[in-house]
Amino acid sequence: MRKYELSISADYVPSWGIVEGVREFYQNAIDEETRDSSNKMMLSYDADREILQIGNKHSELDIKSLLFGNTTKDKDEDMIGNHGEGYKIATVVLLRNQKRVTFYNYCRREIWRPRLVKSRKYDGLLVPTFFVETSAVWEKIPEHSLIINIEGITPQEYEQIKDANLHLQEDYEKEHTMYGDILKDEKFRGKVFVGGLFICREQRLEIGIDFKPKFVRLERDRSMVNSFDIQWYASRMMEQIKDAEMLKKSLNSYSGCYIVQECVPMDLKNEIAEDFINEFGAKAVPVSDQGDMDGMKRRGYKPVIVSEAKKKVILASEYFQDVEEENRKIQEKLRPLCDRLCEFIERIEDRLDEDEVLELYGFLDEITADEEKEGTDRGRENLLFN
Repeated sequence: MRKYELSISADYVPSWGIVEGVREFYQNAIDEETRDSSNKMMLSYDADREILQIGNKHSELDIKSLLFGNTTKDKDEDMIGNHGEGYKIATVVLLRNQKRVTFYNYCRREIWRPRLVKSRKYDGLLVPTFFVETSAVWEKIPEHSLIINIEGITPQEYEQIKDANLHLQEDYEKEHTMYGDILKDEKFRGKVFVGGLFICREQRLEIGIDFKPKFVRLERDRSMVNSFDIQWYASRMMEQIKDAEMLKKSLNSYSGCYIVQECVPMDLKNEIAEDFINEFGAKAVPVSDQGDMDGMKRRGYKPVIVSEAKKKVILASEYFQDVEEENRKIQEKLRPLCDRLCEFIERIEDRLDEDEVLELYGFLDEITADEEKEGTDRGRENLLFN
């Protein structure tokens, strides 16, 4: 019998519970099958004995894997985990929740029995310690060469585990995209999954999302995904779906704030614009801030506040081409003269000789200097009057 004491507190990741602990074991099993499709994973639950088993067909555990940071996943974008900590932390979490965890490392003829033990090295603190029984003998080796046995999982706890694992659920509606799945059922509203495993809630999200691991990276404790990543990739997913009604709703929602109007088909732009006109009237125009609103009022329109993404989609429709052209002309006039002159010179300089080009750029330098001086003078006046 060999003993391996880990340098980790029993209170590590205090926010984790049984669901998060089991999630890590399941994640590792998924990753092993992702790496090698023949290395099939398994999960079984015996409600009468309250035993949950997770394993792979021909995986094995090397004792070096008990070292923190020792991982083979860090450069594989298809893997959910990448820190080399998952199963050790999961073991600690389950042990402190009074679950018994046993690793049957069949192909190495080993049984690993971790326990929380008072450590002499750390003044009696409880630390996870792996007791490894070598040269174990079995009458029959099962089909899966590595099986993790978790005892004490009640039926109620297993239901919570299922709710946090899309692989264990059936009959839910989803839309596939290259970035992952949009989960349409109300029960998933605001939930963020990665690779089918629940990670966090985003209260502003009006749908559920299951990201592919390659597009989002998890924090070390797997408790969150960067909020910008959620919005950005949710918008990319919305652009790809075939559900026009869902895309229309998303334009005013958290999931659609970064939708690019060029990705919305013209017939759908026209449909959205027509709905807008029918609701707010022929003189209505979409605006997204106070500056837009004041400008549209002065030009005789009825401004209606919408999201920036929806505004761009509506203005790009055939119904609003005159408004968009008028906007473009106004914005062009507001641009600094030096910028407009520079673009003009770039367009015609191949038709001019060298002296003419130099003369034009000389004019540009004078205009730029005058505009900078005018801006400085205005700044001084503001300081004097304030």
